[in-house]
Amino acid sequence: MDGQSISIRRINRMIKKPQGYDEAAAYTGESQQLPKGKYECVIKQVAVQESKNGNQQFVLLYDILTGEHKDFYKKMFDADKIQNPSGAKWRGVFKQNMDGKGLSWFKGIITSIERSNNFTFQWDKEDNEKTLVGKRFGGIFRRRQYEAENGSRPIVTELFRIRSVAGLAEAEIPEDELLPDGPVQRKVPDTASTVGDGFMNIPDGVEDEGIPFM
Repeated sequence: MDGQSISIRRINRMIKKPQGYDEAAAYTGESQQLPKGKYECVIKQVAVQESKNGNQQFVLLYDILTGEHKDFYKKMFDADKIQNPSGAKWRGVFKQNMDGKGLSWFKGIITSIERSNNFTFQWDKEDNEKTLVGKRFGGIFRRRQYEAENGSRPIVTELFRIRSVAGLAEAEIPEDELLPDGPVQRKVPDTASTVGDGFMNIPDGVEDEGIPFM
């Protein structure tokens, strides 16, 4: 500056790896996105809740069980906790109405889980939802575009259909669902998890096998 050299006082002669570096999430500014496709998944938590329209909904929290993207949502949740410990959200959520037009789809989900794990779900028993935790299922994931509150149109990967693990082999991956050109009316589907609506708040310090609903 003005012909003067800048002198930097050298403290260390090497860059030392900070404590916890290997375990830390890497924030590169790139959005984490699960590729669309077919995945073997595992159930982390189950609940029944009432939807905004007053329907009974079957709600699954799930993660990827095998392959390159194993524990995808757990890793994303751990990264979110570093950034926002009290507001981290579990992003692997699927909702299905249990009555009316949704009944047949709900029965298909239960049947797919039963076939994937060679067990029979016991109805009308206290805490029977806990017997589904740890069970496998086949997930078909698609890419869907939506209009955000700020008017942007991001594309997300979401769980589109639940099949048996064996049934994944013959399942087809849907084409991307893109919005039409021009303005669209934003609405929140009543049967599927959506960005900004389907995520669950997870308290700090929970274990893998016990992610509680709020």
